[in-house]
Amino acid sequence: MKIRNLIEDWPKSYIKDEDLASFFKKSDDARYSFVKRALKAGELIRIRRGLYLIKSKIKLSLPDEFELALIIYGPSFVSFESALSYHGWIPESVYTITCASAKRAKEFKTPVGVFSYKRVPEENFYMGVERIETQESVIFIAQPWRALADFIYTRKKNWKNLEQLENDLRIDKKTLIESDKEFLKLLTEKYPSHKVRQILKKFLKEIVKISQEKL
Repeated sequence: MKIRNLIEDWPKSYIKDEDLASFFKKSDDARYSFVKRALKAGELIRIRRGLYLIKSKIKLSLPDEFELALIIYGPSFVSFESALSYHGWIPESVYTITCASAKRAKEFKTPVGVFSYKRVPEENFYMGVERIETQESVIFIAQPWRALADFIYTRKKNWKNLEQLENDLRIDKKTLIESDKEFLKLLTEKYPSHKVRQILKKFLKEIVKISQEKL
């Protein structure tokens, strides 16, 4: 079967160098030549080195940006504003896909959007990260409080209370009060930054107090 037919039958709208390698019987020269020709002809579109969009596929359906984010630069997971928006904690639409990474900060401007990666501690890296699988994709995304903890860590926030948090990110207080307090408590004990833990402890104390007053 021709290589182009194999690509047309590929289950995803993107393909990696290691996937292409299986078509060429480990002949790197043949693969390099094919990719060069396909890029020139517009049949493949480079996202980054070693990762390409299949043009005929994206005419029908673009890849899931969150899934793509994990492939562009890893290990990583969707966090910060992207995760907060996904969970409905902040009202704004987020146009840059923001991710936490175990490696140094980096940004990729691609044909399908901008992907920004901020470094967070490697310790307990996947704590509070959900694996969400659909028929089309698999994504890893931070739970809201984990996304917020990462936000505090990387943006060096020093919120004193819930009101400052609400005003800064426009998070509804009801959302905070009804959030997963058990997981927030876990973060106050396990997030690998003393400063972040202390800020989260203030939030937890305030949330618990408000919850008890409503009983």
